[in-house]
Amino acid sequence: MHKKNWLFPTFFNFIALNRLLVLVLIILTSTVCLAQQIAVDTISFVGLKRTRPYLLSRELTFQQGDTILLKDIQDIFAINEKRLQNTGLFVEVRMNVLALDKKKKKAHIQINLKEALFIYPAPLLEFLDNDFNKWWRNYDRSLKTLSYGLYLKHINLTGNGDEMTLYGQAGFTRKISLDYDFPFANKSNTLGFGFTTFYSANKEIAYKTKDNYLQFERDLEKDQLRRTKVGVRAVYRPKLVIRHHILLNYYSFKGSDSLTQFYNKDYFNGQSKLKFLELEYAAVFDTRDIVPYAMKGDHIIAYVNKTGFSKNNDIKVFYAGLLAYHYTSISSRWSLENIGGGRFNFDRGKVPYYFNKALGYDDLYLRGYEYYVVDGQDYAFVKNSIRFMFFDKKFEWGKAMFLQAYRTMPVKAFLTANVDAGYVSDRFYSIENSLSNSALIGYGLGLDLVFYYNKLLRFEVTRNHIGQTGFYVHFDAGL
Repeated sequence: MHKKNWLFPTFFNFIALNRLLVLVLIILTSTVCLAQQIAVDTISFVGLKRTRPYLLSRELTFQQGDTILLKDIQDIFAINEKRLQNTGLFVEVRMNVLALDKKKKKAHIQINLKEALFIYPAPLLEFLDNDFNKWWRNYDRSLKTLSYGLYLKHINLTGNGDEMTLYGQAGFTRKISLDYDFPFANKSNTLGFGFTTFYSANKEIAYKTKDNYLQFERDLEKDQLRRTKVGVRAVYRPKLVIRHHILLNYYSFKGSDSLTQFYNKDYFNGQSKLKFLELEYAAVFDTRDIVPYAMKGDHIIAYVNKTGFSKNNDIKVFYAGLLAYHYTSISSRWSLENIGGGRFNFDRGKVPYYFNKALGYDDLYLRGYEYYVVDGQDYAFVKNSIRFMFFDKKFEWGKAMFLQAYRTMPVKAFLTANVDAGYVSDRFYSIENSLSNSALIGYGLGLDLVFYYNKLLRFEVTRNHIGQTGFYVHFDAGL
């Protein structure tokens, strides 16, 4: 009988087993290393010229002495780089481990920063209702409806992230205002404060709304409306993603007799002068990854406002409202934006025309209705977009850009598909305004351009429920 030779296969079995053991050892070693915790021994900031380091430490999700899993360190760095950019104080943030001592299980983390331009002196050109589209179409590009002047903003006045804004304005609205906010006023860096002063005067005024368009009257001899405002505010930030705001403002309004007695007796509910207080509280929850153009996270604002406290209060404003923004990242290129909001006025008395604003003012609008204003006491709306990023590139301007902080310009471009819907309830002024007390729907396509991280330019084609299709432009300078 032929005997089997076990030596040859045994030799190769031994080699295969040895390789398997080495592979298992490598996997186990890698897993242990990745699961290893390291202590943050020190944190250093490189590139700071004006900004105080404590301000940055307040924004980080980790502090000196904390422990971090090695396998999570890249994700933690990415989150915190965005958090620091969200302050608006930096155009570039990069984090890295400068020294890793595996034996002592500690590391030094270095944060490299490039500070932004803190002061923005610029000529001011303001559109009525802050809407280019209304000015272009409704007001026939009339220079009479423009306000112009000088805008000066410093976003880091003393290096503590404190902001000062100064307006000097002429044209449609003559205005001067000063605002200041100091975000960290106590040792724990949780309490901030601010104040505002404001004066404006108009010779031309929007005195009523008809067919959902503002109607104007002009008096070259005297002011139609003068407004003065002084106020204080405070913010409490117990956690990185939670803020509590409270503000108290005092107003003094004076309307001309022709405005309040002839053009529209409901403008101030039969009065020509108003002096009143405004008290507002707002709670803010914010987990957005990128504040100017978020890819994921939430931004929720709940607020209560009481305007007018006198016994003979004719203002009739006591409302609560909610704004909720939700962002979902589907992939590296696809994302969703879902926005919802509403307001309800608990005082069911007749609101003066001046305080009856709802949708179509400032940045609160539905796509497809940019040419209109929709007044009312209560409203609700949703805005939905699916976005596809098809372009992501950095451009180097070199010495052609005299501002060193902006010589590298990142640009992202998104194609969007949008659907908006809303409803405004108006119990007093809806007879001549068909969009009030009606379901509003707009849908269309858009192109969003994001550059320098916080500058946004939107081009949109939208159709509304009354069959109108329009091309609209929106711009946010991120100031």
